[in-house]
Amino acid sequence: MSLSHQGRAVIVSGGTRGIGRAIADGFLEAGARVLAFHRGASPASIEAEASIRKDQTEAVRDGRLVLLRADIKSRRDRRRVLDEVLSRFGRLDVLINSAGVCYRDDLTPARVRDQRTINAVAPTDFAREAAAAIRQNAHASPQTPTRGAIISLSSYVTEWKSFSAEYLKRYAESKRSMERRMRALALELRSDDINVHVVAVGVVYAGMGLATIGRKEEALREGKLPVTKFADVDAVVFETLTLAHPRAHYKTGRIAVLDGGWNLGDAAD
Repeated sequence: MSLSHQGRAVIVSGGTRGIGRAIADGFLEAGARVLAFHRGASPASIEAEASIRKDQTEAVRDGRLVLLRADIKSRRDRRRVLDEVLSRFGRLDVLINSAGVCYRDDLTPARVRDQRTINAVAPTDFAREAAAAIRQNAHASPQTPTRGAIISLSSYVTEWKSFSAEYLKRYAESKRSMERRMRALALELRSDDINVHVVAVGVVYAGMGLATIGRKEEALREGKLPVTKFADVDAVVFETLTLAHPRAHYKTGRIAVLDGGWNLGDAAD
């Protein structure tokens, strides 16, 4: 069964590095047209944009990849992104909310609110705005009655009951808020045949996972973790391509957890 996304139009926030970059590459390989955007506020972000431009030279030249600098918190910027994808591609089929932050220090109330805005509030607002464009699509076919999909990335830590650090607790709270909002949005968009999904990512060799993976690898070797392996980023890409595919039209409002069984507990009931 093919996972082709030939001719479909996709937006990926945070799409120039980490997991977002891998997802953008995956959709391009599957035949989609992609608009990837990032804030571009740091040297690392600017370097990441240059990297994807170099690696995807042909896709940029052919107009299958469009790169923008935009802040997901800004309603004006989100509008600009949507206007650009409709102008360039004539439609929108899939939105991937990959942009996110995990503040590890300086956890002032203002910083905690900003993290929640980036991780929960802005992605939900953007999803609702994008749905207005996806709603204009015809059904993929009588056998696959979907107009498109919205997928947001979360974390396996939302299932944890206790945390070793305050920053993890605050990060989990922001992602839990996003998960609740996306579940409500799935219900709201059900009658429009727009599927809404969340992918909760465990320890992956990409993105935020790289910040602490060294310590985790040592614990893994010593058998101190509830899993025997971590994931390559391709596992996240595959899950995203699958959930976004028209054949996945009968699943919505659920959380796909990619954690290698980390949160299963000691035994199944």
